[in-house]
Amino acid sequence: MNASQTTTPPRRLGRRRFLAASAALGTTAALAPAVLGAAANTNSRLRILQIGAGGIGGLDRQGVKDHPRVEFAGFCDVDRQALDRVAAEFPGAFTVADYREAFAERADEFDAVIVDTPDFHHAPMMITALKHGKHVYGQKPLVHQLDEIRMLRDVLAKRPGLVTQMGNQRASVTGRMQAVEMLRRNQLGRPVEAHVWTGAVQRDSHFAAPWSPVPEPQPVPGHIDWDLWNGPLTTRLPYSTDLAPKRWRAFWETGGGQLADWGCHLVDVLYYAYDLPSPRAVQTNTIRAAGTGHSAYNQSTITYPGGERFAGDTFVVRYNDSVIRPSFAAIGLPPMRPGVNHTLIVCEEGALLLGDLGKIDVYRGGRRVDEARPDVEPCDHWKDWVDRCLGAKKPVWSPFSMALRITEPSLLAVKATRYPGEELRWDGDACRFTNHDGANRDILGREYREGFGPPEVTP
Repeated sequence: MNASQTTTPPRRLGRRRFLAASAALGTTAALAPAVLGAAANTNSRLRILQIGAGGIGGLDRQGVKDHPRVEFAGFCDVDRQALDRVAAEFPGAFTVADYREAFAERADEFDAVIVDTPDFHHAPMMITALKHGKHVYGQKPLVHQLDEIRMLRDVLAKRPGLVTQMGNQRASVTGRMQAVEMLRRNQLGRPVEAHVWTGAVQRDSHFAAPWSPVPEPQPVPGHIDWDLWNGPLTTRLPYSTDLAPKRWRAFWETGGGQLADWGCHLVDVLYYAYDLPSPRAVQTNTIRAAGTGHSAYNQSTITYPGGERFAGDTFVVRYNDSVIRPSFAAIGLPPMRPGVNHTLIVCEEGALLLGDLGKIDVYRGGRRVDEARPDVEPCDHWKDWVDRCLGAKKPVWSPFSMALRITEPSLLAVKATRYPGEELRWDGDACRFTNHDGANRDILGREYREGFGPPEVTP
């Protein structure tokens, strides 16, 4: 990219021209091979468009910005103040409020996209990027709807050369990588079951209270384009500080509650270690079904097929929020009170307790023991993705092909809160429930506002 391109000021589309270009994003027209080939960009810099400049966007930006071959070409955010702050740091980058405008008018100016937006925007934005032949880094949970797993999986098959990574950076912590290797080697014997728990569901900086109704409307700040924030929603939500900038996680239409927010950070180790397939069934017990706001005190049982690599014919993961821990006595472990965000894997010869930041405790014979830990190759969650985009032959921990599998149990657990105590049988290949037509109708997918849904993609 030459200097004149990096300093070009933002361009605005006329309304008729912009609407025509936006419509084109949703058509089935195939991209020209030259566009797809350009995304590899193996002999120059990786030019990045970041969608979502605030919040977690700052962490992801920090992770890649000092890579010597990274250039931030543009930023998109519905918050003008967030754009102004990032524009001051990267004065050569373009800024837009509507991501569709970036793809319609500036797609030749970037090679990769980072998506750091609320969950309900993920699938439309990431599929648009993949359609345009862009490498993608997408925040967790990768998608918001179960049916979006199928959509994104199908698109990945049509764009096999693109490099993708989900934002579960904890997976690259040394302790968590060591735990994966210990489990993969069956260092404690074959796995029997797993217990996973996350934190309390309460009003705080990131969440509204459980079972919250639609917030009362507040005046929309002048620096926020609230229509664009609503994006794919067919029923407009009113502006409220209980939605933006962070508490959208607490609501059914926009986030996934504690279960979806933390699941990709906690169940991923099981997928890396055991290459788990799709679950067979999910049942979530809670004191009251989720409504407009997500529920609390959720206890979910997720059942997988077992077999030779497991201790039984099934492998069960019990995933709870609200710091609901298992009975350690029932498992044969000593009294303990570990904090939030842990994964406990019970094996034939012992158990491994893993914290979200990589703390490992191993138990044999009911007692904590010092256990040999394997050496693991260090990796850089963000820069490895950049290097791979630039043609380096190195792995990334959570390409979308794996990230969709990691996201699946979290979404199943949270969506099942609409049917407390009911066992929902799941066909992951078809992405449907086999025993509940109501669940297929009500919790599988969503309708998208015209112009904001995931575009169709042809090979």
